[in-house]
Amino acid sequence: MKINITAGNHLNSILSNKYPSETFIPFREAMIEGEYHFPPFSDAFLIERANTHHTTVDEYKNHMKDFLTFLSHITEYDEIVMWFGNEPFCLINIDVVLKTLKDRNFTKRIILNTVIEETGEIIKSKIIQ
Repeated sequence: MKINITAGNHLNSILSNKYPSETFIPFREAMIEGEYHFPPFSDAFLIERANTHHTTVDEYKNHMKDFLTFLSHITEYDEIVMWFGNEPFCLINIDVVLKTLKDRNFTKRIILNTVIEETGEIIKSKIIQ
């Protein structure tokens, strides 16, 4: 089974409309804001990121629920396709998603599509693993 991870809600909507038979989830984080010192999406990470965004852990979890649900079912996927722009905001988020996948021992196919976020047009596609 394949899943597509997008840079956020706007791109998620564009791509969902463009490829209606595909499953897309948004990565709704701004890792460029603040820092993190714990393994991504560990309990300590969730507390730290909630504090960074001046919210509660439950509110943060709700905001990230699509991605957190994906992580809890990661073993069900054979392929992950990431759709992100190429600006610093996205580059940091890409690094965090890839680190998360590595930490969760995801060893199957990962493709990174660098896109124009306003249109979903692919600029470059790269097989990560």
